[in-house]
Amino acid sequence: SSGINAEWPLRPGVYNNVVAAEPNISMYRMSPIYDDLASSGPSCDLDARQDTCLGDLEALQQRLNSLQAGCCGSTTAGTQAKLDIVIGCEVGSPAVYLAAVLATRANCSIKVFSHSSNTKEVDSTLTNKLLQVNQGQYSGVIVIYKDTPAPYFMAKPGRQVGVFGLSNILRYIARERQLCHLYNEADLQEAALVDEILALVDQLEGGPASQQGNLFNKISGFLKASPYLAGTSATIADIGLCCHLLSCEANAIPNVLKVHLAKCTENGEEMAALKLFM
Repeated sequence: SSGINAEWPLRPGVYNNVVAAEPNISMYRMSPIYDDLASSGPSCDLDARQDTCLGDLEALQQRLNSLQAGCCGSTTAGTQAKLDIVIGCEVGSPAVYLAAVLATRANCSIKVFSHSSNTKEVDSTLTNKLLQVNQGQYSGVIVIYKDTPAPYFMAKPGRQVGVFGLSNILRYIARERQLCHLYNEADLQEAALVDEILALVDQLEGGPASQQGNLFNKISGFLKASPYLAGTSATIADIGLCCHLLSCEANAIPNVLKVHLAKCTENGEEMAALKLFM
């Protein structure tokens, strides 16, 4: 509107797979063209109009970015970020195997420490296998053996409130990483079934040995109706169960669940690392 014909500095953007040009307003304000206009005499009205136009354009650009994120998803989704977590658990806890699953999914390595509160002997053979997961990648999972009644998870840095329990850890990770194929909360019936099975898996850990057989039978019943616990593909319910089975004595596991464990580790990308511990 001011009659200025200037070529603005541009930076490329991609919207819905279409390459577009996005005006870089801060670069334009620093350009010689803008400086010349601002110091070209007593034309204060022109300067004011120029600032107003640029401010309006900046606001429109921010609104466009907001609409773009709402329609097409944010470009900083959890699935694109590096995993950076701490898992605290007892020696032999299913959470140890969960650490291997998470590291495999995020393509990162593991560090293992023993806290001063840990009084149990650390299985060096198992720990060595744990450290073999995705060697050479960045270290994104830390396992700390501690004297704790339930495994807990903390995202670092800065997260001070732990997420306790294997099933809660799995749900948190599935939501944060947007792993809808493992936990589809949009399907209320499927999510409720997954939650029901995870509640049984949680009872396996720390429960009396006399109760374990009954729980195994209940969980095995879900495999009569479908190839996986909650449908036709693996979910966090299968991951939770497989991590627990690896922490049990082999002779205590029903054959149907042994077969299921073998199938999950062969066919599931997330659970491939569990073959190290079988």
